[in-house]
Amino acid sequence: MTLFVLTFGGPDTASTQYRWLQYADRFKQAGVDFQHAPVGNFSDWNTLERADVVILQKTLVSGSRLRKIRRHSRRLLYDADDLIWLSPTRRHSLWTRLRIGWRLRRIARTVDGAIAANEVIGHDLRDQGAKVTVIPMSLDGSLWFPEERPPGPVTIGWSGAPKNLSFLKTILPELQAAQARHPEVRWLIHSGEDPKFEGFRYEHVPFKMGGEPAVVRQFDIGLLPLPDEPFARGKSPIKLLQYFASGVAVVASPVGACVTMLEEGKSAWLVRNSGEWTSHLDRLIQDTTLRRDTGRAGRVRFEQTFDSKVVCDQLLNHLGYRPGRG
Repeated sequence: MTLFVLTFGGPDTASTQYRWLQYADRFKQAGVDFQHAPVGNFSDWNTLERADVVILQKTLVSGSRLRKIRRHSRRLLYDADDLIWLSPTRRHSLWTRLRIGWRLRRIARTVDGAIAANEVIGHDLRDQGAKVTVIPMSLDGSLWFPEERPPGPVTIGWSGAPKNLSFLKTILPELQAAQARHPEVRWLIHSGEDPKFEGFRYEHVPFKMGGEPAVVRQFDIGLLPLPDEPFARGKSPIKLLQYFASGVAVVASPVGACVTMLEEGKSAWLVRNSGEWTSHLDRLIQDTTLRRDTGRAGRVRFEQTFDSKVVCDQLLNHLGYRPGRG
């Protein structure tokens, strides 16, 4: 089988890396000829024609470009890991919304099928006329794994991109309250930018490529605040998978697809009312058994559903790959 992915970005684009490029070695081991190139300036149509399956990764290409991709593809699938047709930071103009809606409908009705990272995304694509299969995000469980934590203070952490530090800031008063009640707790913020929070003691761990697993493994409790708005409801937070894979107890916002990824009260604790960030943290800080049981349940959930070897098998099966037949 030959698989060609017209990617959203290059190898350093998180969405492209986590959604497709991380499977390159597994595809090769299965005998799949895996090729990829950014869709933006792609023009090697002869190579595209030789592929058994072509994936268009979440880009909302123009009608003319879609027709060209369709004409040169034997089987064309669209893949989305977020609600890219919504703006996470600002409201589009009426004309932009109309153009985006037109492109999304045309893609949904032109491709042979769509792959969505969660049911929230899948629902939107089905509404536009696509035949959708849900295949979740994943991480490599051989890189992301738990380890026995040495004796010491409970460590509460957050890991994420600088643009998402604003989510953490929204719960800062509750974190400050928890810190006042438990001054012995160690707090870590792992990001490419120091938020410089005032009135809150924490260690900033600068982002370093490849260093994320070792940092997250230091956490006993992981924070996952999300805004309850349309774009965030379609997110499948990689941060949640990082916490699960590392055996970290999770406290999270009950937003959109995130809720379906966990088992409330078992692998994670959801903050449904004001003050519950503090109360959930109180319980997890004080109860070592509860904290460890929650982290272990998260790791089990990860191994069953979100480990890249499990998800890769789902992808290959959906794409029509059969061992021995290529």
